[in-house]
Amino acid sequence: MKNITLKHLLFFAFFAVLYLSACNQHDSNNNKAVKKAASSPKAKAKSPFTQVNTWIDDFKNFRTAVYQQDVANMKTYFNFPVVADTTQIWETIYESVEESKRPQTNPATFTEADFEKHYKQLFNIAFLQSLLKVKSEQLYQTGEYTTPSIKKGDQSFYMLARYDKATASLQLSVMFSGWKDENGDEMSEGESAVIYFFKVADNKYLKFDKILFAG
Repeated sequence: MKNITLKHLLFFAFFAVLYLSACNQHDSNNNKAVKKAASSPKAKAKSPFTQVNTWIDDFKNFRTAVYQQDVANMKTYFNFPVVADTTQIWETIYESVEESKRPQTNPATFTEADFEKHYKQLFNIAFLQSLLKVKSEQLYQTGEYTTPSIKKGDQSFYMLARYDKATASLQLSVMFSGWKDENGDEMSEGESAVIYFFKVADNKYLKFDKILFAG
């Protein structure tokens, strides 16, 4: 009886050692896997902005910044403070505000803090929606691109983008439709445009210059 008990004990002890050895090996492999994963470099998030080799690259980056409402990057396209009198920037900010609700006088400059407060009025929905429809490669190849018209309520608008190589400037004109006749056809009377001018430095970098109104 003692011999049988001893054999059983030795048998169970042998398998216990095997089991513990297997568990230790499994834990060791898991620890190695965890350490390897922890030491592996994480994939960096791809930036939505492209490297600037020519002005069309910076145009794309500008469009991305406006679309993403990236205030920090939008501000890089300005030299603050902007002189208000020669740029009509405050007129653009308050263009859609009723005359009675506009301030009687505007500051002489447009500061970085002003931009942070008013950038959505400066680059409004008509500017953004038409800007997104500009085909950059055609603009770069031909120096000009006219987007399809966008209808919003009773009004339609489009963007005329034009690069002037002689003056190294980019014009982004938001063109608004005029009145409609009794048949619902658009008439030339009442047409207007808000034209954004950007200077292009070193054939690469865009900087805000001014805004003009037409019509």
